[in-house]
Amino acid sequence: MSNILSLTVGNAATLAAAAAFLLGGVINASGRKAVREEFVRYGFPWWWCRVTALLEILTAILLVLPPTFTIGLVLGTGIMLAAILAVVRARDFGHLPPPAVFLLLLMTAAFFQVSS
Repeated sequence: MSNILSLTVGNAATLAAAAAFLLGGVINASGRKAVREEFVRYGFPWWWCRVTALLEILTAILLVLPPTFTIGLVLGTGIMLAAILAVVRARDFGHLPPPAVFLLLLMTAAFFQVSS
């Protein structure tokens, strides 16, 4: 019974992480003025939101395909660590929660995938 529960929690955590990355990718791909300005404020060129969107959407896909889960995990972790570093470097601590939550979702998914 606990094995079934672990698999269910692991799948839910993976799907939540993938959904978060997909949503982030769609928002960044929109390239709205506010999104572009935020990337510039953190020291990136305005078009970097498109690169980030592509990487986030790719992460979402990789996470839900069992053979590529680990690659998605590594890619997503890299994206979120870079986001956290950019936010800290800009001393914009109010924007830390989203990448921290994404990273927490990834760690939860990884924990339950490894323990199952």
